[in-house]
Amino acid sequence: MNSFRLIAIYSLILLGAVFCKPISERKQPPPTLEQLASEDLNLNGEQLANAYCATCHLKPEPEILDKSTWKEKVLPDMRKRMGLYLEEDFGSIMPIDMDVPKGIYSEIPYINKDNWEKLEAYYLDNAPDISIPQADKASANLGIPGFEIVRPKFTNLYPDLVTLLRVEPVSGKLWLGYRFKSIFVLDPSHDFHVIDSIETETAPIDIHWEDDSNSFELLTIGMMDTSNDSSGVVNGFYKSGQDWVSGAVLENLKRPVSLEYADFNGDGILDKVVCEFGNHIGELSLFKSNGDQWEKVVLKNSPGARRVFIEDLDQDGDLDILALMTQANEGFFAFFNQGDGEFKEKSLLRFHPAFGSIDFQFLDINHDGLKDLILVNGDHGDLAPVLKNYHGVRIFLNEGDLDFEPSWFYPMYGASDLEVADFDQDGDLDIFVLSFFPDQNQSSKQNLLYFQQNGMMDFLPYAPDIEKDSHWLTMTKGDLGGDGDLDLVVGVFEYDDLNTSTQKTWSPILVFKNQKK
Repeated sequence: MNSFRLIAIYSLILLGAVFCKPISERKQPPPTLEQLASEDLNLNGEQLANAYCATCHLKPEPEILDKSTWKEKVLPDMRKRMGLYLEEDFGSIMPIDMDVPKGIYSEIPYINKDNWEKLEAYYLDNAPDISIPQADKASANLGIPGFEIVRPKFTNLYPDLVTLLRVEPVSGKLWLGYRFKSIFVLDPSHDFHVIDSIETETAPIDIHWEDDSNSFELLTIGMMDTSNDSSGVVNGFYKSGQDWVSGAVLENLKRPVSLEYADFNGDGILDKVVCEFGNHIGELSLFKSNGDQWEKVVLKNSPGARRVFIEDLDQDGDLDILALMTQANEGFFAFFNQGDGEFKEKSLLRFHPAFGSIDFQFLDINHDGLKDLILVNGDHGDLAPVLKNYHGVRIFLNEGDLDFEPSWFYPMYGASDLEVADFDQDGDLDIFVLSFFPDQNQSSKQNLLYFQQNGMMDFLPYAPDIEKDSHWLTMTKGDLGGDGDLDLVVGVFEYDDLNTSTQKTWSPILVFKNQKK
């Protein structure tokens, strides 16, 4: 073994247990799977896990999942990705059966059976028999102060499958995206009566208006269910008389979930940053205006791009990108603008691959002049659909130079969406958090919580007092009444409505009307 490989492998083994140490800060790069496979490694199971797992993502510790989930789901998939197939795999679903692109699962083995058995035993011997429960936390008070809950009544017979909610800032109208290829425009001043409907390519996911609500660009996801589909589209819409006219702006996007705008090249035309979440494949992409064309710059060729904020992160006068990546190699990444379409990537925070990051906001929550990260992590829709004690809402305070430190955590199973604003108008930021994967047996059920900030980082949790429960996917804030305060709207997404021909009365939203005037 040459000296570089020896140093790389053993320095990785020593550093593998450091939970949040970014790879970019390690003195030696981690070895590749090819390097590991080419050496006769005399390592124990933990050392093998430190070496192999960190080639693709932060090494997960055994206690993050229960023994059964490791054994039946996660470890077999990890083994197949490294190209090792055993007799027990015959007759089971293989990568070729799942339409997985080439290169995701290796066609040659990078680990031998003996080393795999040691690595597997390390996880199974140290994993808990059942998932570790949540840590003690402040109980949520029943009833959200300052808000009146309204469930608008509709006569339409539609499934409750909301994929998008936004309040149009000029008119205050509520725009609702529907799983089955439509947008509805609702008028809050008339009991949310439907005043317009627009057909879309597929399920609407994100929307950006231009000068007014008569022109907008809409992001549609393509195949919403897990797939490696590339049929996501950005369409431009404008009103012509009473009709809507549309045309494709960007096509062939890999399950896109978020769209942001900024002028990166100074030509007066807004460029587009698209989070192509994908599945096994995906990208974080910048589309720069180039005359009548869009020049694509792939910032990160990896699935799981979820949301970005565009700001001058390094104070050098140009625009940079802060991104949350949420598949396997989870974490926050900064992309510093070097000019001429070049960006330099820096890892800011990294999380293990079952962490379940879903969404975040970039705001100054402690009034020190530096923007902080407010994160929800609660995704468990992949290989490990079990309750996880580390799911919840988190705050990472900015200590300067984009050095973020964990400062606050409230456990919340399945936390999946958030809105942050000064809802009670007392001068600090409050947080609404929605859970798409709540614990159905938890009392009281925590599929929506409101955290009212009372002073510096002192949050009081509240849960809504409602009779009828629903399954909620998305939410949005905005001034629905034109009275100067921020209301909240929650969108209903009922699993049972996906595969049934429902004849029930439409009940797509729950409105939290702010009583602060």
